[in-house]
Amino acid sequence: MHFPLVATMFAVLLAAACSSSNSIVATTASEPATDSRAPVTVVSCPDCPLVEVIRVIDGDTIDTSIGRVRFYGIDTPERGEACFSEATEVTERLAGSQVRLENGPRLTDNFERRLAYVYDLSGNSIDVQLVAGGYAQAWTQDGQHRDVLVGLEGSSRENGAGCLWG
Repeated sequence: MHFPLVATMFAVLLAAACSSSNSIVATTASEPATDSRAPVTVVSCPDCPLVEVIRVIDGDTIDTSIGRVRFYGIDTPERGEACFSEATEVTERLAGSQVRLENGPRLTDNFERRLAYVYDLSGNSIDVQLVAGGYAQAWTQDGQHRDVLVGLEGSSRENGAGCLWG
């Protein structure tokens, strides 16, 4: 086992220990899949309401059946920046046709887009998977999952994960 993988696994376990009791620990997007099931993330919400995905705008913004949603807690590269295409493709793959949404402390951003933590159909955090995989940066200002996301970004940077840090 390589040191970066061990360090990432340690960070995920540490983040889980410090996060809420309803969090689940297993693989992240940066680890190889061992079977066909979706990875289980350190932040999950299997009971959050489902909405239809109409279109992925970029790595942190999607159009849904309830309007445009901006992912709470993360930033992905903008069009024309390095890693834009990769982050957008990962979001398309993870989001699929439906996502689950969890409110953060603020309901809208400065552009009146809905702000929400976004989860795949199984309830695994897409925000976590993007940060852990090296496709997104964590917000440091607010949010109930801020500490987990910031910790995962640190591990992702140290391990040279994804197109942002690789």
